[in-house]
Amino acid sequence: MSCSTLSEAARAFRERMRDPEAFLESCDGGDAGTPNARSIWLLGLEPGWSRADAANKMNGGHASELLRNYAVDLQLKWPFNRNAFKLLSVLSGGNAEDYEQFARQFRPFERGCKGYFKGNLYPVACNRISAWTNQDAMQTGFDQKSMYHEWMREVRLPIVRSWVEKCNPSLIICLGLTHLDDFTAATSMEMPRLHEFQVSGHKKRIYMGEGSVPTVVLPHLSGGSNGLNSNEAISYVARYIRSALLQ
Repeated sequence: MSCSTLSEAARAFRERMRDPEAFLESCDGGDAGTPNARSIWLLGLEPGWSRADAANKMNGGHASELLRNYAVDLQLKWPFNRNAFKLLSVLSGGNAEDYEQFARQFRPFERGCKGYFKGNLYPVACNRISAWTNQDAMQTGFDQKSMYHEWMREVRLPIVRSWVEKCNPSLIICLGLTHLDDFTAATSMEMPRLHEFQVSGHKKRIYMGEGSVPTVVLPHLSGGSNGLNSNEAISYVARYIRSALLQ
C-alpha cells in the first residue's frame, strides 16, 4: 500500500512505531529496569494470538483487565509463559518444577513487577509466524508480512536497541533461532557463538554473546523436538546461561 492509501488506523500504527516513547506500551509488560536496578528481558519475535484470545475478544473481552495487567493468573494459563517461568525459576537458582511458586512470588512481567520485562520485536499478534490477515494489512498498511517486517527492521529495531542501551538489562533472552539477525540488530549482542547440546537424542542449539549486555538467543519455548520442549531442556539451558554469563 502506498502512503496515500493508508487507513487512519495504519497511519496511527506507524506513528506509534516511530515514537521511541511508545515502545514500552507496545510490549507485554513488566519492568524494563534502569542501569541501577537492572532487569532480565525476554524478547520474542511477535505476540501469539490463539483461538482462545479471539474468542475472548468476540465475547466482549471479559479477560481484558487481566490482559491489561498481564496478570500472572492469566499468564499461567499459557504454555509459553509457563515455560518462561520455568526458565526464570532455574536462572534464579530454583527448579523448573517450582515454576508456579516462582511466578506467584516474583510476578514476572505483571504490571508493577520488578526485575522482569517481556516484549516482542514485531508487535502485531499472529497465531502463527506465516499468518497475515486482511485485518493485519489494514492495521499496518502493508499487504504482505515481509513488507511489514522490512519496514519494522528499519524503524523499530533501532528503537529497541536504544531502550536496551538506556535500561542496560542484566540479561536479554531472545526466543527464535530463525531470526538471529533481527535479535542481533535489536540488542548489543556481539559475535554470537553457537552452543549445541542434546536432550533425549534431539540436538538443540543456542547462541550466546556478551557485548555490553549478556544476550542469548534460544529456540522457541514451545514446539518441536529441537525446541525447549521439556523441563530437562529448559533446565539445561538456564544452568548453562548461569554458568557462562551470570557468574
